[in-house]
Amino acid sequence: MKKPIYYRIFNYNKNLLPNVYLKSLEENVCTIEEAKVKTGLTIGYPGWGLLYYAVLSSLNPDKFNNIIETGSNYGCTTIVLAQALIDSKKNGHLYSIELDKENFKIAKKNLKSAKVDKYVTLINNNTHKVLPELLNNIDNISVAFMDASHMCDDVIKEFEIIYPKLNDNSLVIFDNTYLMAEEQEDQQVNGALRHILKTYGGNLVNFETVSWHPPGIAIWQRKPF
Repeated sequence: MKKPIYYRIFNYNKNLLPNVYLKSLEENVCTIEEAKVKTGLTIGYPGWGLLYYAVLSSLNPDKFNNIIETGSNYGCTTIVLAQALIDSKKNGHLYSIELDKENFKIAKKNLKSAKVDKYVTLINNNTHKVLPELLNNIDNISVAFMDASHMCDDVIKEFEIIYPKLNDNSLVIFDNTYLMAEEQEDQQVNGALRHILKTYGGNLVNFETVSWHPPGIAIWQRKPF
């Protein structure tokens, strides 16, 4: 595995964050180690801004917008997704799945403190197990944020589960897209994205200098035009 790369920014105007509580968590945080304590392994800034505006700009006023998140960690990206839904003034709901029990507890507390909890169903379970059950009751997905396991096969499996519920304009957002692995190692999210493009086609935009270890956020869309 290659040496870790960090593109999370700490010296920025905290007023740019979409949620007041999230801003309070970032106050006086200057290093990766300090960030882990307050916000866990979240994408951080400017990733939060990228996620917020991508979702805010894509929700449809003429339908109910279902948002799916896998891997909530401490719930910080969940807060951003929920705030985008709130600020869009569109109808919708966010479903977030977190495997780790302790992370789930922290996320639940953070969502309540951020005053976005009524817009979110937070689920403590394995994504591969619960996603098919969840999607039985959902007609379509407007946005999906994939940030659970980084292993290549796991990412592909999650995508395969949600794919039937995607329409041409749905956004699927992936974290940790930079290729950190050596050739003989699991190719992680980067390898999964190469498989998705080869198998499903679509359009992919990658933002390399955002997030951390591995960095990179990519947005996939099937057929925008």
